[in-house]
Amino acid sequence: MKLISTAIFLLFLSGCSSVQPISFSPSQDYSVSVGSSLFDAVRIDVNDTSFFREGKALGFIRIEPVPEGFGSAEAFLNELKLSSESASTNTTPLNLPSGFTGFAAKNRNYVTGYLFSETHSDSILIFSFPEGDFDEIVKTVSAGI
Repeated sequence: MKLISTAIFLLFLSGCSSVQPISFSPSQDYSVSVGSSLFDAVRIDVNDTSFFREGKALGFIRIEPVPEGFGSAEAFLNELKLSSESASTNTTPLNLPSGFTGFAAKNRNYVTGYLFSETHSDSILIFSFPEGDFDEIVKTVSAGI
């Protein structure tokens, strides 16, 4: 009886566990949340946060300053979009909160999002994750903390 009670209790606990999103704010302009179940390690570099699961690269979040040759983040984003489009890569507009503009490029099973904040347009946010995970992550884009 004690064994059955323990088994039921453990099943109840496993059913109640939740995946907590963890917010990453690589700059004051951007924040993105990634579900804690997607990764087990993170590497943080100057403008880049890389996610790993079981030792394999899963995705990244990166801030890219707008190069001096471009007059605006929008011009830089348009250039990136033209460069991304090919026979094997489709680009689509991102459905983002007000104040953000961007697009996604799908290549194989990964989707990479390119976007900028209309109020702080000196850099763009680039993030890439597997297709199924990307859709959940893009919904979390917001101003940084």
